[in-house]
Amino acid sequence: MHRSSMEMDSFFGKISKYSGSVPSRKRKRNFGFPLNRRSESYEDCIVCFDGDDFELCDRMGCPNPYHPSCVKREKVLVQAKENLNSGTGEDKISALPDSLLYYILSFVSIKDAATTSILSKRWRPLWLSQLFLNLDDEPFPDSPTFCNFVYSLMAMRDITLPILSFHLQCWNDYDCRDIYNFLYIAIQRGVENLNIDFSHSLFSQMTLPSFVFSSKTLSILKLKQITLNEVPFVNLPSLKALYLDVVTFTYYELILKLLSGCPILQYLGTNNLVVELPYSERPVISLSNLIRANICDIHIEFDWLQNVERLRATVLMEKLPYTFQRIAMFHNLTYMELIINYQHFPRAWMFNGMIKLLEYCPKLQSLIIEEGFTFHKLYDEDWEEPKIILKCLSSHLRICSLRNFKGMKCGLHFAKFIMKNSRVLSVMTIQSPEFTDTNAKHRMLMELSSCPKSSTCKLLFE
Repeated sequence: MHRSSMEMDSFFGKISKYSGSVPSRKRKRNFGFPLNRRSESYEDCIVCFDGDDFELCDRMGCPNPYHPSCVKREKVLVQAKENLNSGTGEDKISALPDSLLYYILSFVSIKDAATTSILSKRWRPLWLSQLFLNLDDEPFPDSPTFCNFVYSLMAMRDITLPILSFHLQCWNDYDCRDIYNFLYIAIQRGVENLNIDFSHSLFSQMTLPSFVFSSKTLSILKLKQITLNEVPFVNLPSLKALYLDVVTFTYYELILKLLSGCPILQYLGTNNLVVELPYSERPVISLSNLIRANICDIHIEFDWLQNVERLRATVLMEKLPYTFQRIAMFHNLTYMELIINYQHFPRAWMFNGMIKLLEYCPKLQSLIIEEGFTFHKLYDEDWEEPKIILKCLSSHLRICSLRNFKGMKCGLHFAKFIMKNSRVLSVMTIQSPEFTDTNAKHRMLMELSSCPKSSTCKLLFE
């Protein structure tokens, strides 16, 4: 343990108050005079590792000092444990195997996990041996206190223990060096699931160090409210799931570089990506192993997703005609959910675009279409049914749902077209907006109920 602490201090480039040793867990010897429960700084709090004004645990055989504000829930924890064990004389929780206790602790923040050390001797070392670290600075009074806690935690952990999951959520501002240190430790310990969330912080320009993008063990990467300025090299050979939420890219090429460096990527989720310097010509990249995609921004092209089996996307109607010029067949796509927003194009164009898109989805089984926002007044207009036969309708489509359905002529004609031409359709669901009056809903019901459809098709209104 002595060596582990010294190595950690050396890496951090600073001398902590635990340099060369770990915090003592022994109560001070009896000085021959009464010791006030609210004592002077003889020890350090087991939660925040600070001195000052603390209390000593009054449970038999427990030597731990703590701040009441840090362990404000200790009575609840102890009482819950005593209630569970009452009448049996045995400690059922502590009898559980370590692996299950670690799993239980993985659902709470590391600070809450630390408070469980007061339950019994069995629990004292468990929080330091967790393989899933959930670090959230919200319960801490300020950034330095949180950093001191994390540094002390890392110094006390067994250096041979891996970190399988590392979740860092920050509400305060930090020196980038501290964040980089935390991430470096996680990468060095073979982290597989890395989640970095700065969405609650004013420090929205947080960037990531390059070593994150060359991890050989990362399989899941989640980034929220992060800025990527320079990524010289991306090699994530084990990454299977990538979540990008409000991530800012200085250059559009960084998106291409990031996705191209994930050769076995199976899931891609994006939301509100920001590109400061867009690229005029967008090259095609191949994500050949991608199975699922959840796309909610304009910077991810449809033709990158041609191998997916399940697709959920928010699209701008004006983009679809340009997309069709280079899109390939979605040979594997069986589930598609589209939220379609449009600005200036007539609503009939949306359904024309949907028919064109369905031509590229021959194996589609489930289709969900939701009408999103519009910037202009909606006018009722006719929609002429196409004369083509869509392969997905004739042999595969079983579920269709039209959400935020306003019941205008073009929408009704599109719904009728789907029902009349889908031979194996089992459920057609119409979900109208809350503000739709009862008479309008009744008219939609009557008109669609009279439409010819498969004998197996059930028409539902929500």
